[in-house]
Amino acid sequence: MRNLKILLDADMPRSSVKIIGSLGFDVEDVRDIGMGRAKDKEIIEYALNNNRIIVTRDTDFGEILRYPKHPGAIILRLPNTFTTKEINRRLKEFLSSISENEIRDAIIIVEISRYRRRELTE
Repeated sequence: MRNLKILLDADMPRSSVKIIGSLGFDVEDVRDIGMGRAKDKEIIEYALNNNRIIVTRDTDFGEILRYPKHPGAIILRLPNTFTTKEINRRLKEFLSSISENEIRDAIIIVEISRYRRRELTE
C-alpha cells in the first residue's frame, strides 16, 4: 500500500476508484462519503483534514488564490469527448509514471500526452 491518500471528485467516473486502488493508493469517492453534491470549498476542507490529494476534472481546484490552504490536486484536463475508458487509461498511465513525492504539495494538470506540475508553497 502506498502512503498517499486520494479523494476522487464527483466529476470523475466511479470506476476510477478501482483504477486508483489497483495501483495501491488509499482512495475515497466523495459520493461514497455523502459529499457528492458538496461545494469545492467543503471538498478541499475534507481533503485537508484527512490528508488526501484531490483527483478531479474541475479546473477550479487549481485556483490557489481562491484556496490558499490547499491539499494538492491532480486535475485531468482531457477532451469532453473522452470516454470513461479513455479517462481511466490516462489516469492509470499518469499515476504509474510519477512518484508520490512529485504528487505531494502540488497541483498537477494532466493532459493527453503530458502533465504540468505547480508546487504549492506556504
